[in-house]
Amino acid sequence: MQTPHHRKIELQSPADLTYLYANTVALARQKLDLHLPSSASNDPNTPDPMRERVRELIDEFITQTFTSALASISINGIDFVSSSGGTDSSLPFSATLTTPETVEYEPYDGALAARVTSLYAQLESLTTTVAQLRRDAPKRAAKAYADALAKALAEDNAEAEMLDREAKDVEMANGITKTEEEGSNSGNPVQDPPKRTFSSSKSEWKLQAPLGSDHEAERWRHGDMAETYSDTLRILLRLQGEVVVAGDDHHDSETADGSRALATTVGQAERAVRATEVVERM
Repeated sequence: MQTPHHRKIELQSPADLTYLYANTVALARQKLDLHLPSSASNDPNTPDPMRERVRELIDEFITQTFTSALASISINGIDFVSSSGGTDSSLPFSATLTTPETVEYEPYDGALAARVTSLYAQLESLTTTVAQLRRDAPKRAAKAYADALAKALAEDNAEAEMLDREAKDVEMANGITKTEEEGSNSGNPVQDPPKRTFSSSKSEWKLQAPLGSDHEAERWRHGDMAETYSDTLRILLRLQGEVVVAGDDHHDSETADGSRALATTVGQAERAVRATEVVERM
């Protein structure tokens, strides 16, 4: 009686059932020869009635067992009894046991064999490529990231050096203005700072700055516009994070380490953004 709670015995072909039945019969013959050997009889040519009767009972039991199990066997998902097309379960079972297993061969296809060989060669090539990429890709990615990061840091350092040079130029201008003021107050002549001389100069290198009206030119000559220019640069440096106080050397030495707080923070943020872009592009 079939119940939905137990799975059927799944076989791939009727030859599997034949194989199981043949192995069961062979084991039964071995046990029969062990316990009732044919050499024990007085006449080897005359069959032993007891041995023959036991063999018939064993064969009948094995056949009955396999016949009863046919309802619980499925071949490729199809019930064995329904696939055989008969109501008597013994008939398809006996036909299955008596039908020899046939092996069918297809004609050799050269194009198909060449296709299989080509696919196997392609598979081996792709496997080799993947293995090579697993060894080399991390190293190349790390090198590219290191080069990009080094380039970004070099650009940041160049920008920081340029800001330092601009700050030194402003400090030098402030020192010159202060020296001129002290010299004018004391009446002593002020020595001009050493100037850099160029072996050759081109006309396009000379800066021709318009001074505006005569009044503005007079202010430039007396130093009023220079002070305004210095104040403007000082304000710009404060906005960049530089703390510049004219005439206060002690204050400048104390604030030298933390004078570029804003500029340093902006530089670090830009380096972080560039590093993130490099990682996203990989």
